[in-house]
Amino acid sequence: MSILVSCDSCSKQLKVRDEAAGKRVKCPECGGVIEIPVPDDVVDAEAADENPFEGGKISSEGDVSSDGGKYDRKPCPACGEMIVKAAAKCRFCGEIFDPDLKQQSKSNRRRSSRDDFDDDDDVVRYPTADLGKRLLAVLTDGLATVVFIAPGIGLLLAGGGPDGLDQGSPLAIAGLLLCLLGGLALVIVHLYLLIKRSQSIGKYFMNIQIFDYETDTPASFTKTFLLRGLVNGLIGGIPCVGPIYSLVDILFIFGDEHRCLHDLLAGTYVVDIS
Repeated sequence: MSILVSCDSCSKQLKVRDEAAGKRVKCPECGGVIEIPVPDDVVDAEAADENPFEGGKISSEGDVSSDGGKYDRKPCPACGEMIVKAAAKCRFCGEIFDPDLKQQSKSNRRRSSRDDFDDDDDVVRYPTADLGKRLLAVLTDGLATVVFIAPGIGLLLAGGGPDGLDQGSPLAIAGLLLCLLGGLALVIVHLYLLIKRSQSIGKYFMNIQIFDYETDTPASFTKTFLLRGLVNGLIGGIPCVGPIYSLVDILFIFGDEHRCLHDLLAGTYVVDIS
């Protein structure tokens, strides 16, 4: 589709593509600046754009009137192109201005990408980890803690425990130091796996991995540790509220997507990569 315009300076007739509507072009004859008008159908489409997510119309604040006010324009905050003020989305870059519709767009794109799995051979998508593997991963994490800490506890108890420490028992002191070193080593290994592989120790051995719910890629350290681990742990440690939260957190895993409450909090889910 082309738009017919005329130069005000030299009256030369020009045909430009409809993509240039609302922009300024230079006249090839006299060098004057020509502002390309926006056709009425484009203005109406911008102001009440078809909703690609539900097949309806995107509602925006204030309907566009039939008078000249519908030609009032503003720059798109995303790309800077001039668009109708009442536009629901930018016709140049596709930016959606309604926050709810923008979130719906992300969710539908993610769902669509999973539905098209069989049509995209270049993208590897993994199934959601089953409950059995997730339970075994938690148990393995607990076992790893025992392995790292148990030698130190054994020495500490052999040296008399707390009483041995009070009496300056070398064996008890060595046991305490070994506990501290074991705990530090456990934290280092755990953090390394979270940063490099988005896995805990248990998830590593069970071949399951934490994925970002929006991007379907391994989750970032912020999500795997700060949100899933630290923030979730702080909430669980609140007196009275914490135990209830922890119980609800676990029960959420029985949902359709097997996402615990901390998964919803961090925007993650767990996949089987075996």
